[in-house]
Amino acid sequence: MATLQDTMAQRQKESQERINGLYDQQYNSQAAQLKTAYDRNLSNAQAEQAKIAPQYQTQANQLAVQYERNRRNANMNAMNSGLNTGTALQQQDAMNNVWQKNYANLRGNEMAAQAEAGQKIADLGADYQGQLASARATAENSKAAALIDEQNKLNEWYDAQAKQLAKYGDFSAYESLYGKTAAKQMKQIWVIQNPDAALSAKMITKKKYRQITGHDPGQK
Repeated sequence: MATLQDTMAQRQKESQERINGLYDQQYNSQAAQLKTAYDRNLSNAQAEQAKIAPQYQTQANQLAVQYERNRRNANMNAMNSGLNTGTALQQQDAMNNVWQKNYANLRGNEMAAQAEAGQKIADLGADYQGQLASARATAENSKAAALIDEQNKLNEWYDAQAKQLAKYGDFSAYESLYGKTAAKQMKQIWVIQNPDAALSAKMITKKKYRQITGHDPGQK
């Protein structure tokens, strides 16, 4: 036959499993939503990053085409104008310097854009991990509060049951709460206050009954 302590232990186990399952389910649902949002944002950020290299390569190609066009036009102008070779070479050097400067600026801008895109992706990951940790902490705190509240309710229930048992001289529940010495003292007080019930329950002998009441059982 299950004791009150066994029933209490079973109720504790069931309530813990129920509360753990409830808050774990809530966390898992929130974590799944965070993961979906993170994956979507990450995919978008990676797609934007993937566009950077082609965009800047197109601009680099355009610079090269424009440089070559300018170089040919300069050569034709030099021939038509009768410029000497030295002057023509100076013009070409100037155009080449401009092209190299523009190309270097372009690649510098590309590196900056790549760095910014990479940082955005890193920030997304850090933000996701932070949100996940926050969700876990909130779930654990809520779970702990719920477990404490449930334990308080169980303690109240157990105390009520212990009081009910104590009315009939059974202090086994109080023994688990306060120890054998305290339970023994409570039982002794109960016996003194309820000698007839104690004798009927064979918790005391007739001799002990006489010591407590000063008369034999059935006498007043």
